[in-house]
Amino acid sequence: MIGDDLKNMRKKDHKIQNTISTIIAYAVLSGPVIILIVVMACSYFGKIKSVIDNSPFNLPFEKKVYYSIDDEYYHDSQDCPALKNSDHILSAYRKELTGKTPCEQCIGNARN
Repeated sequence: MIGDDLKNMRKKDHKIQNTISTIIAYAVLSGPVIILIVVMACSYFGKIKSVIDNSPFNLPFEKKVYYSIDDEYYHDSQDCPALKNSDHILSAYRKELTGKTPCEQCIGNARN
């Protein structure tokens, strides 16, 4: 009886070892595949982003920024304190504004 119990325990132990070995093998084999998929997805996203950034069209998901003609900065919000004394606040897509830099009060704080 004790011998039968010992044999059954060894069989169960052997099945557990086989299962663990199988899981480790799948993890080792699938790890590089998963990494490759992630790298390819990132590369593809980079190509799409590059096409969008260089597009002459203003795509609907591009965010507008705000500026005044005399101001050297562009702003994330019309409510930025730096724009409060401006007579005319204009909006544009960021890539359309050449020569203007991000406002430290609204855009600089949003990055931190």
